[in-house]
Amino acid sequence: MAGLAQRVLSERSLRNAARSTFDQRLAQVRQDIEARGIGGRIADKVGGDARDMLDEAVEVADQNRGVVAGTIVALLLWFFRNPIMAWAETVLGADSADKDTDDE
Repeated sequence: MAGLAQRVLSERSLRNAARSTFDQRLAQVRQDIEARGIGGRIADKVGGDARDMLDEAVEVADQNRGVVAGTIVALLLWFFRNPIMAWAETVLGADSADKDTDDE
């Protein structure tokens, strides 16, 4: 029984040491949260991630300038497709009207 009692005391001291370490760490975490709120930490994390993604995007765009330029041109043409088609119809309509008057 003496060995068992010694083992219980040993296990208890290990448990108490672990609990003390846990309590210290928990106190540190609580102090950190009080000093800098969770919202601030999330904002810092999101801001840092956004900066990293922007840096990577700039690097990729720098390496593929032709693709980026082509994409921008395609997007601009798509956005302005209606005015461009109206202008083309006006120009082509004027040309076909001129040809019809020349034929008569």
